Amino acid sequence: MAISYDEAVAVQRRHESALLALPGVNAVGVKQRDDGLVLEVTTDADAALPAPWDGDEIDGLPLRVVHGRYEPQ
Repeated sequence: MAISYDEAVAVQRRHESALLALPGVNAVGVKQRDDGLVLEVTTDADAALPAPWDGDEIDGLPLRVVHGRYEPQ
């Protein structure tokens, strides 16, 4: 079952502070991809998310890690 945008934002809000406190994490946000909503976590090029953040999803929302500095558009 697909997660709604409001549910995805609620997941982001629940975990955003903890994720941004991790070394190398510089952005967290809900993004629309071709296959649905994801929680996108942007990290420095050489950073990796530690457990329990290193899975495929968080609270049912797919997780996508992007390596590289976040640049506001």
